Amino acid sequence: MLTSRREDVLRIIVREYVTTAMPIASESIARIYPSKISSATIRNEMAILEEEGYIIQPHHSAGRIPSDKGYLHYIESLTNDSELPLAEQHQIRHQFHQAKNDLDEWGRLAASVLSQTVRNVAIVTLPKPIQSHFKHLEIISIQSLVALLIIVVEEAKIKQSLLPLAEEMTQDELSAISRKLNAAFAGQTCHQIANTHIQFSSIEEQVTNAIIEFMLDEDEQEYQDLFIDGIRHILDQPEFMKPDQMRNIIEVFEERTFLRNFLPQALIGNGIGVVVGKGNTVNAMRQCSMIMSKYGIPGHISGALGVVGPTRMQYERTISAVRCLATIMTDLLSSLYGYQSDRG
Repeated sequence: MLTSRREDVLRIIVREYVTTAMPIASESIARIYPSKISSATIRNEMAILEEEGYIIQPHHSAGRIPSDKGYLHYIESLTNDSELPLAEQHQIRHQFHQAKNDLDEWGRLAASVLSQTVRNVAIVTLPKPIQSHFKHLEIISIQSLVALLIIVVEEAKIKQSLLPLAEEMTQDELSAISRKLNAAFAGQTCHQIANTHIQFSSIEEQVTNAIIEFMLDEDEQEYQDLFIDGIRHILDQPEFMKPDQMRNIIEVFEERTFLRNFLPQALIGNGIGVVVGKGNTVNAMRQCSMIMSKYGIPGHISGALGVVGPTRMQYERTISAVRCLATIMTDLLSSLYGYQSDRG
């Protein structure tokens, strides 16, 4: 536990360094400190903060900057009820009200808006169902021994494939199979369909296996559909001005490997996921922080969105923006699928 004075000193160091990108000297802190206090007293407090690992001295004659531990402590000290200004929230919501009811459109807009709001890289994954649920099936005759199989799941995914037939069947016969399976499988998961105790013909078993295979594949998909916006913002930061640093960070975003490393952490629980500096498992991201949140309908469909930037970022505004966009995306999905949102 830090004393209130050390909390104040650390807060000033974090906020000033975020603004200036320059190490902060005791004289600067003394001028900003809310009550009159000597530089000598500030130096003593800074010495203790440095000894305990909250701040570091990047150069022998320089001031101090926050360490990863210092940033994490600062983030934990922020109140959970901080929000973007109401006027800004209304403006963001208005942009979504003008957008089409389309998941791709929402994901693209969310990444763009979030990036512009915090001036860093924004990442938005499209929502993924926890488990796919069967919605509808159509079997359409194409040739004498070939039909088109169309499978629709409730999460708006559609699969079309050719279905070879062992014998010629009329469209009426294929439609009858569709009606039977639609009635039998409505709203079910692939595991429920696999455990259905109904007598099927060989063609019905063939179609049922195709449905199960498609839905299993959907359930096993990772978060591959995503939008990234604002890489230009992170490249403008002094931390990434060197050519090798710039090249490494661009490669990470192009390969998108950081998502596979971080998303499992971001999608645990319902709060904001934070990884700072060396907490990142990808070397090129060791100078970055990631602030992410999941959104969606608990138990039904879930996605993630967030921000990547240098550890020297405006955490309070970034966390507020991530929380705001997650709430908006949750509300949109709840409206689309007819659920009550349990977020603010």
